[in-house]
Amino acid sequence: MSFAAASTMTMGKALVGVPVVGNKTIRRSRAVTGRRSGTKVVAFAGADAISATAVRWILAAPTMYAIVSFNEYVTHRYYQHAEFNKTPWMQRLACFWTGEKEPPRADGGGHIEHHAETLDDMSLKTDPKWLNSTPAKMLEKSKYRGTAFEYDVTGLMVAQMIPTSVPILALMGFSLPAMAGLIFGATALHALVWNSLHPAMHGMDDIPLADGLNFPLWLGTALRKTPYYDWLYKNHTGHHVLSGRVNYNVCCPGMDHVLGTYVPEQEWAPKARMPAGAETRNPYPAGEYNARLLERLEKGMVEAELVGGVELETVIAA
Repeated sequence: MSFAAASTMTMGKALVGVPVVGNKTIRRSRAVTGRRSGTKVVAFAGADAISATAVRWILAAPTMYAIVSFNEYVTHRYYQHAEFNKTPWMQRLACFWTGEKEPPRADGGGHIEHHAETLDDMSLKTDPKWLNSTPAKMLEKSKYRGTAFEYDVTGLMVAQMIPTSVPILALMGFSLPAMAGLIFGATALHALVWNSLHPAMHGMDDIPLADGLNFPLWLGTALRKTPYYDWLYKNHTGHHVLSGRVNYNVCCPGMDHVLGTYVPEQEWAPKARMPAGAETRNPYPAGEYNARLLERLEKGMVEAELVGGVELETVIAA
């Protein structure tokens, strides 16, 4: 093509509004467009990753709650109340894992004795007949008479949480450090709630940090006034009133509702046999048990446990 023809063609394109660009300009334009597209893809991928991480951590709280509720239920029902000994499929599973012909026996770790010692107003027996019994003497080995989550019990809870939590958290995409943090955090929070609720409601001393995890006294006292703790208190009272056959969740309600072992207050309350002084008893009388023992030692009786001069056990039996 001649120079004149090329010039004429270029001028013609310009006149009809067609951009006049060379090959190099086109290549540079395509390169810039490609880089912009790549940037958008990376941006979208980053946003997706952030969204997935956010969703994962949002779901972590209800997931850990459900796992703790499950573990609390299983431990309380099948170990502490020794229902493992009456559950054949669990016994067969234990034999499979251990390779033994006979399954181990669950003794409850003193929890069955704790139920025998607890009256329906959640106070603990201090009458001579009970204190001289074999179950009461078994509880003497426990500083808090089976009511507290001391550090050794918390350690056992961690060991139980690991195999029930790791597979679920791994499927959710959590790293090992994140799993460890979630498991230890959930177990610690469970111990904090338990120790600020359970020992004091039974009249035992508040647990110091030297013996187990616990909230500061001012915080624990404030929590005991909340609707959540009020519900936990009544739910656990029902567990004792109905002889430990229902309401196995103490701090994390949920599994009782799923498995049909939850009984509401209106059903268990009419069956309660409240001892003398139950109407005026402080719901969280920390130190009550040791104070009553001291009073019995000094006076030979506990005034709060007498009705017309008759011992508490005699009144309940009647």
